[in-house]
Amino acid sequence: MFASFKIAWRFLKDSKAQTLIIVLGIAIGVSVQIFLGLLSKGVETTLLDKIIGSSPHVTVYFSKGGIERWQDKKEKIKALGSDVKAVVPVAEHQVFIKLKDMNEPARLRGVISEEANLLYKLKDKVYEGRMMKDGRDALVGRELKERLDLKLGDKLNIVTIDKKSVELTVSGFYDLGSAGLNRYWIFTDLKTSQDLIGFGDKVTSIEVSAVNPYNADTLEKNIEEKLKDKNLKLENWKSQNKLLVSGIIGQRVCTIIIQIFVLLAAVLSIISILGITVTQKYKQIGILKAMGIEDGSAASIFLIQAFILGVIATLLGVGLNIMYIKAFNRYITSEGKPLVDIVIDNRFIIISCIIDITASTLAAFFPAAKSYRLSPVEVIGGQNA
Repeated sequence: MFASFKIAWRFLKDSKAQTLIIVLGIAIGVSVQIFLGLLSKGVETTLLDKIIGSSPHVTVYFSKGGIERWQDKKEKIKALGSDVKAVVPVAEHQVFIKLKDMNEPARLRGVISEEANLLYKLKDKVYEGRMMKDGRDALVGRELKERLDLKLGDKLNIVTIDKKSVELTVSGFYDLGSAGLNRYWIFTDLKTSQDLIGFGDKVTSIEVSAVNPYNADTLEKNIEEKLKDKNLKLENWKSQNKLLVSGIIGQRVCTIIIQIFVLLAAVLSIISILGITVTQKYKQIGILKAMGIEDGSAASIFLIQAFILGVIATLLGVGLNIMYIKAFNRYITSEGKPLVDIVIDNRFIIISCIIDITASTLAAFFPAAKSYRLSPVEVIGGQNA
């Protein structure tokens, strides 16, 4: 095997230009394949973050009023285990912000601050001020802040349709990445919202975040079976965004097909070039066989060549891919941020490298078989003739 490796390496060195062309061809194919995969994942993650990043994956609500004994229901949902990331009781109501000459519509969302942070990542989204600490604190969105020209510490006179009112103090401003939510949502303490609505200890909904958003439909069924309450209604984000889910699945399929064809093109180029190499090396292979090298060893020369080419080209392709990602994140931007946040997924890259190197090695099967069948008598006899 070591002798075959030395011969394979010598053949590659003897044909430097040819070797360089093969390496560059495979490297470009590998880099494009990996980049497309990471880009697809980035697009999917970005879409999900923008569409449902600030929304629950499953919502439990009572169509005829508030949910009673929500604490028990919350614990039952949390008991479902590792699929559940966060369970957030919400007391939400349509309200108006009373100003001197107008009433500004808004949605008051009473939450438990620590639990809401798990679902909405509020601490990360607060760009000015702080999270709610007092029962009369309020978090206001960027668009509503700009519309009303609000500042930290300003007082908001919140009035319901039933003319009930409460005064809240602006403790911070958030940006959920959605102008619609930023424009209308005001976060405050759960008890404050319940008292304003007159709900007692009831909530309008229980919002659930799944560890894997794509399991939302399964989680919905599990919650329904766990609660066993026909008066409760459940919704999941997938049923509300069917076009988005179909689009993401379609994008995944298209990306896989493109990756397969890119890999196939690289494999075919290896088969073609190594096939020519066998023909070019007929005399050397015939002499080696006449000197006693076994058919299997002669065939392994080309398998080893393909393996070496695959390893070198794949490593080069990964390097090119990192350059693509850095350039993409730097120049393909919107408002100073990457249009698609492409993250380097080491697991995906390693799996892709293994597939590429394996495919490159197997591509030498036909040239190796050609070398295996080569008769030294025919080669040397043909040369003498």
